[in-house]
Amino acid sequence: MRLRRVIFGVTTAAVLLVTGVPATAAAPARLSVSGADVVDPAGDPIVLRGYNWGQWGTVQQQDPADNVAAGANSVRIPLRWWGEWKDGVDSRDTDPGNLSHIKPGHLALLDQTVEQASAAGLWITLFVDSDHGQGAGGRPDNFWTNAAMKQQFKEVWQFLVRRYKTKAYVGAFEILPEPQPIGVDDAGVKAFYDEMIGVIRGIDRRTPIVVGPNDNYSCAHLEGAYTTADTKVVYTCNYFIFSEPLNRIGQITGFRTDHDVPVWINQVGVESGDDDARSKARKVLGAFDDNGIGWAWWTYRISGTNPDTHGVYYADPTAPDGWRVKPAWLALVNGYLAA
Repeated sequence: MRLRRVIFGVTTAAVLLVTGVPATAAAPARLSVSGADVVDPAGDPIVLRGYNWGQWGTVQQQDPADNVAAGANSVRIPLRWWGEWKDGVDSRDTDPGNLSHIKPGHLALLDQTVEQASAAGLWITLFVDSDHGQGAGGRPDNFWTNAAMKQQFKEVWQFLVRRYKTKAYVGAFEILPEPQPIGVDDAGVKAFYDEMIGVIRGIDRRTPIVVGPNDNYSCAHLEGAYTTADTKVVYTCNYFIFSEPLNRIGQITGFRTDHDVPVWINQVGVESGDDDARSKARKVLGAFDDNGIGWAWWTYRISGTNPDTHGVYYADPTAPDGWRVKPAWLALVNGYLAA
């Protein structure tokens, strides 16, 4: 099944919302959810396909236009908050006077990145990543055990939603990727998401929200993520490609059919140096296309210098602009963006 893909390049003032009310600066056109479909502002199904700009601070000036020219209609953008990332990536500000809890320089870079994507007409999924908060690596101090940090995380999201609720092409808010708290079952993870949905909906009732399952966004746990807390929810899970590339397609389509809800893959990717990596990638992206499953490729640019890992571009100090492209991978992924 191939669903029609729609890209919008018009100003929000000229777009009618699904309700028929003209979009304005205070109420920009938004995506929505109808049954198992994500729908565009005109109410037509849209399959979101694009890249992750997932490595903090790597976006280049030409990237939005290049993504659009390749056929992308969306992008996934991070803010890293409370984690152990290298090179000063963590945006958490410990100054008690900063009520946003985000370092000003990091916020300025996030604003710039969101503006670049919005100006290009790419639907943005904004996610806040927290290695500590999600319990990564078995960390016992996380959002399920530390009430003070959980409250700060709520305030981060309240700040971001207020900041971007009137920004054109903000497509979805993805609360927290890859939860993996020790000793917390699916119901406990779902309860966290339901609480956070309420926090966001207290400020913005229109923009869709993305949630995923326990166990590091495992597709096998999708059933445990199902919620009735809100109707504008898009579900997600990870799809890093290993030895059996198509082993999760049935889990995704089965969950989507059983609950009549959309599923979009926040991260699909494979390490370039893996055996048969390109063949596996074609199988998975082809299956996504055949089943109308949206996706964001992990990742567009990666800050590491190893050409055999993830990333269509990788860092190379000997290159004129500091980046080296993998031409075969660029052609492969781009070939499925306009499917």
